Amino acid sequence: MEFNNHDFAIIHCKRIRELDNLIRFVGIANEMGTLLATSYREQLQPLMDEEETRLYVIEAVLGAELREDFQKNMGTLIYSVGKYDKILRSTVPVVSSNGQKFYVLISIDVEADAFNILENKVLRYIKDRKHV
Repeated sequence: MEFNNHDFAIIHCKRIRELDNLIRFVGIANEMGTLLATSYREQLQPLMDEEETRLYVIEAVLGAELREDFQKNMGTLIYSVGKYDKILRSTVPVVSSNGQKFYVLISIDVEADAFNILENKVLRYIKDRKHV
């Protein structure tokens, strides 16, 4: 999946967000933590403002990059999930066909079955478009 094209990244954010009604937010960031595109569920009151979201993206990407240090022992990171009182957050690393790394950042309603959404919807969506 290529996300360097802004319009293409926005389309994928929207399509991933529409995979499940409990997905609140989808963002795509590059490996430097720069947010390239976002999609919010309609009529959603975000829990963070724009600056907080920017900082969250940097923190999520940095965390995922740091976890790569353990790949030789544990294998490749497929996704990570953090559960908070009000929200579930997930980071999914994606490597494009040209080797560039991106991160799909997803916020999900806290009552959702995040593993089902990630395993059976999000990862399937990404896998089906791996060579697009």
